[in-house]
Amino acid sequence: MRLERWLGGLGGAVWIGSWYLMYLEITRWHHVKPSLAFNSDVAPGARPGQALILLYVACVVGPLVVLAILVRGIVHHRRFTR
Repeated sequence: MRLERWLGGLGGAVWIGSWYLMYLEITRWHHVKPSLAFNSDVAPGARPGQALILLYVACVVGPLVVLAILVRGIVHHRRFTR
């Protein structure tokens, strides 16, 4: 139970942080278009770096971890309350 709580908090922090960074990438730094495609207008021949690719992964993994922890908690709770 303690590990689940810790993983849920970590997943929530990754979720919030990654979506905030994606917001900055779109609105301030212009590395990403609003359609979430890489912006090729930044520099000719430039490709996205590992940090930006990791940000895309974190934007997907964070919510999935939180959702998995919530579903597991609900299933666990239902199993032991019957």
